Amino acid sequence: MTHAPAGCSLIPSGSGVIDAEHGAILDLLSVMTAGGPVGLVELTALRLEVAEHFATETVEMAVLTAERRERHEHAHRNYLASIDALVNTAERGDPVTSDDANRLMLWFIVHSNTADTELVEATRRAGNEPPMISMDEWLDSLDEADRDALRS
Repeated sequence: MTHAPAGCSLIPSGSGVIDAEHGAILDLLSVMTAGGPVGLVELTALRLEVAEHFATETVEMAVLTAERRERHEHAHRNYLASIDALVNTAERGDPVTSDDANRLMLWFIVHSNTADTELVEATRRAGNEPPMISMDEWLDSLDEADRDALRS
């Protein structure tokens, strides 16, 4: 199994709202990939957070071409289906491992760092610039991540 490198991170998209949602999802995935068993509670929380995030992105996708929007939405549907499959596994009482969660993490990082960054840029070019995170907030978030790493 290929694992996400330690300390892997998301590229800031430039949208404060999207980046905050990405951070919340990454936090959930980080707990799930820490090595312990992954439970129904964690998977359900992840499913909810991801679905809400994808709804945010759907609003922004209006600026994309129909083909590009469909590809992005198709990727979202497939990702939610992957989470749903793991929820079903957990509901049956079968184990969901950190490797299963790691696959979710890897997909999320690649998708966020590519398709979502492209989405924010397309929105900006169309003149519908999503809310920007301030440099001070971004720097504070880096400091917080450093503090969290020191505590681990």
